[in-house]
Amino acid sequence: MKVRSITIPDLHHFKDLHLDLTYPAGHPKAGKALDKVCIIGQSGTGKTTLLKLISVISHRSHSYNEIGSMAQIEQVTLGFEFEDFIASKRIGFEDESDQGKKKTSYYWNTIYQNGTEVEFENAVSKWISYTDVIKPATIYFPADLDYKLEVEHDDLLDLQDLFNIDFSSYSAVNTWTIILNKIQKYQEEEIKIRQEISHIAEKATDIKAIQKAVKKLEKWRNETPSPVQDIADKCLDPLLKNFGLRVKTKLDFQGKDDIGFLKIEDFAGNEVPNGLLSTGTKQVMLSALPLYLLQPNKCQILYDEPERSLYPDLQRTIIDYYLSLTTDSQFFFSTHSPIIASSFEPWEIVELKFDKNWNIYRDLYYEGENHVDNYFVDPRYLDYDLILKKIFDLDDTSTDMRTEAIVELTMLKNQIDTLKEKGRLKTPKAKEIVTRYKVLAQKLAWKTE
Repeated sequence: MKVRSITIPDLHHFKDLHLDLTYPAGHPKAGKALDKVCIIGQSGTGKTTLLKLISVISHRSHSYNEIGSMAQIEQVTLGFEFEDFIASKRIGFEDESDQGKKKTSYYWNTIYQNGTEVEFENAVSKWISYTDVIKPATIYFPADLDYKLEVEHDDLLDLQDLFNIDFSSYSAVNTWTIILNKIQKYQEEEIKIRQEISHIAEKATDIKAIQKAVKKLEKWRNETPSPVQDIADKCLDPLLKNFGLRVKTKLDFQGKDDIGFLKIEDFAGNEVPNGLLSTGTKQVMLSALPLYLLQPNKCQILYDEPERSLYPDLQRTIIDYYLSLTTDSQFFFSTHSPIIASSFEPWEIVELKFDKNWNIYRDLYYEGENHVDNYFVDPRYLDYDLILKKIFDLDDTSTDMRTEAIVELTMLKNQIDTLKEKGRLKTPKAKEIVTRYKVLAQKLAWKTE
């Protein structure tokens, strides 16, 4: 399922807000739901609320009382598509005496299949069949994701059995533990076969018996891929290399503590204890591992502030990396980062702003018809200074200190040009001016003649 639109009549600062989340005319996917969406805006414009609202109406994956009242949420309409159906729905609450245990149900509006209106029962039957094979349907990563790499066994959940996964309610380390259990089983089997070889080597005088045992190990390795190597190649190493780290793929068995662990090492082969891994390293590991483990297909994936604790060079690649771990899924990212925003086409950006009455509206990046040719700004082609000005509406990206330095530098340059014309550049005063000019130019990262 992919969201095509959301209409919010009245929820907090959202008043009569309609968001079109489809590709514009002139695009190869014109009229289809966007594959990824970037939500930006000032603090307080409802970016996180919008993420949660989308997940609630889509698959009831959050508690509605985190967002607003029942009366407000019942008015929200979500347009969506699945397979060859296009429909819209809203969530409703059954009337029960216990207000704290309201049951929810969906109310569907007009449904189309390949442009033709279809019977409600037929569409719902298709929807039930569709959702029966999707697991998980939504994965939500909050901004305050828990980055601990230790978990009590009583808290473990089998994430692969959950329809909706909300990491503000569940610990992301559940993924880590599931993977470690798989690693442990593999490594125990490898040690068992190694021990068999060792016993044969101790007793056998026949070299062929030893060779046969070694071939058994080679055959097992070929038929049973290492989960550690798979995680390294397909998930973690492409990210960890940005920190000068990699997954330790070689089993160096010294004791029981070496079994069932995913170890990280630097490029020199030195192990890095989990407690010494940076917050950014843990973040990319625990935000990527669920996608690797669950292999989401046709899933709705929502990240709140994915840039947290990440250096700019990694922010530039993280969006495409997340997308590469899934199949036919739809991503929603809420961010304050101009670097994250630069990964998106202009029609994929939802910029939320306050109007003069403090109601929220979407700032459009096109004039006239919603056509690719009518977009007047594209963050993919802008440097980060221009993204801050054009996309994030920061009128002045310079500090007062920088502005004052630029003014002084300009005045010094004029003085140097005058002294040069008069042939007085070798005087003590001129040398003092030139020295000051070069110092300021270096601080401003300006090239000097």
